[in-house]
Amino acid sequence: MNDLSITITQLLDTDLEKLRKVSREIWCTHYSTIISNEQIEYMLTKMYGTGVIEDEIYNQGIFYDKVLHGSEFVGYLSYGSETKDNINYLKLHKCYLLTSLHGFSYGQNMLFHVYKKALEMDLKQIILNVNKRNEKGIKAYSRFGFRIIDSQVKDFGCGFVMDDYIMGYNF
Repeated sequence: MNDLSITITQLLDTDLEKLRKVSREIWCTHYSTIISNEQIEYMLTKMYGTGVIEDEIYNQGIFYDKVLHGSEFVGYLSYGSETKDNINYLKLHKCYLLTSLHGFSYGQNMLFHVYKKALEMDLKQIILNVNKRNEKGIKAYSRFGFRIIDSQVKDFGCGFVMDDYIMGYNF
């Protein structure tokens, strides 16, 4: 399946159900060894439930892009501009790709896409959160040039926490 390049374009309203389907596949495959199935189900509902993505796009200024391999929907990105301590940066909220496509540089292409978006927005830093047990993700982000700058344990509700590293990329 690595004979085709990926295409990254703006997510359309007509793509939302595909995004929800591929997110379930990615989360159940990749995160099943990192967090419990109960937490996966809870997070899928909180992050991808009906109306959640729509609210992020139309009310919170968060951008979503779809990743296509040929014509197949295989991943997605979401990001937006944020400000903390008078510093504007691009917050990478989601960067997900089917696990069957890991290892072919598609993830690096996705990160380069986000890098270009940050430049277009005149931002000089990208920040993301990654689960501390997500070794594949940490390695991929580090390979691109991200560095761990902090850590955070955040209550996500129903007894679940997000135990993350905060990684940053400066340019």
